Amino acid sequence: MDVEFNRAIKNLPDGISKILKTCPVEVQQKASEVRLRAGRYIIINYENNIYTLKKILSIEEITECFKAICGYSIHSHTEEIKSGFITLKGGHRAGIAGTAVYENGKITNIKNINSINIRIARQIEGAASSIIKTLKGDVGNLLIVGPPASGKTTILKDIAKNLKTESVSIIDSRGEIAASLNGVLQNNVSYADVFDFWKKSDGINAAIRTMNPNFIICDEIGDEEDIKAIKKCVGTGIKLIATAHGENEEEIKKREILINILKTNAFSNIAILQGKKAPCAIEKIVKVGDLI
Repeated sequence: MDVEFNRAIKNLPDGISKILKTCPVEVQQKASEVRLRAGRYIIINYENNIYTLKKILSIEEITECFKAICGYSIHSHTEEIKSGFITLKGGHRAGIAGTAVYENGKITNIKNINSINIRIARQIEGAASSIIKTLKGDVGNLLIVGPPASGKTTILKDIAKNLKTESVSIIDSRGEIAASLNGVLQNNVSYADVFDFWKKSDGINAAIRTMNPNFIICDEIGDEEDIKAIKKCVGTGIKLIATAHGENEEEIKKREILINILKTNAFSNIAILQGKKAPCAIEKIVKVGDLI
């Protein structure tokens, strides 16, 4: 039994977790997602493959799974549910799909849950070693660019863990970097101060004002509000480390939002990842000045 796989499914009802434990150990060790859907088979995603368990789940079983991962206290997870996921012990995350309830143009709840996607978090030792080595330890003012599932957040976690002697603030707006659960950090991010579920603009402002960081780390920048926030780091002496969506160098040059991010002068280097088939692997590191 793989430790992380076991932790990720631990809060599911006994009947479902027992079925999941019947999959081969090699699948468990490489599993990245467990997908539970009403009226369909359970599937496990691992290394771009799918393992199917011949168990069709009823809507009642999905509902019970949802209650279980909430610790049978749904109302205590209201804020997370509105964001579409529940953080589990160990840094794992259960994404949920169902019917959105809107009030004044904002989602206030998700009901009639019909799908649950448990993403298995693996804090990979040395995930950032190639970047750290190439940049000779100077990882400040770094933008990490790659497509979904290319390892961007995994690299951020490893960088945070390695900044042991620095004052670091993590703006964990999606709860994926430090994976705080009831205030307890599930991932090893050394001595970083974590602003859990803060909007990036609010978190960056608060960090600058109250924590006097040498580094600010945040995930998935990509809109005009984020640009306004990161501009506030420029000229303060604070080094920013962040990630953004992008397929390759050519796309970076063509996407206006990415070019605008680079024009803030908040970043010196861009680490471009290879992609989903080689998580955390670096395609190249380029100077911002070479792209704009």
